[in-house]
Amino acid sequence: MALAAVMMPILPGKKDTWLQMMKDMMADKASADAIRKDAGLHERTFLQETPHGDFCILTFESDDPEGGFAKMVANLPAGFAAAALDVHGLDVNGPMPPMPTLIYDSES
Repeated sequence: MALAAVMMPILPGKKDTWLQMMKDMMADKASADAIRKDAGLHERTFLQETPHGDFCILTFESDDPEGGFAKMVANLPAGFAAAALDVHGLDVNGPMPPMPTLIYDSES
């Protein structure tokens, strides 16, 4: 099982919008969970508040985090693409950004 972590900015003034997105997603958690399960992912989502802005940190555990992430994005509910562009500046309909590169692991 591999682990990947992705950090996305929450654009200035968009934290409340992001929090509402998360609240809306959690209102139908079973559907959100099913999309991730179908993609073979275990996702965790964190809010990181810093003096330099707010960030969303996502972790994905999977045999294939990159492939699972792409599959998950392809199956997200209508309206999510517009919300991701508005809140993160991420065009989920365009090429996906590369997954992060692991630099240090204390257990390997």
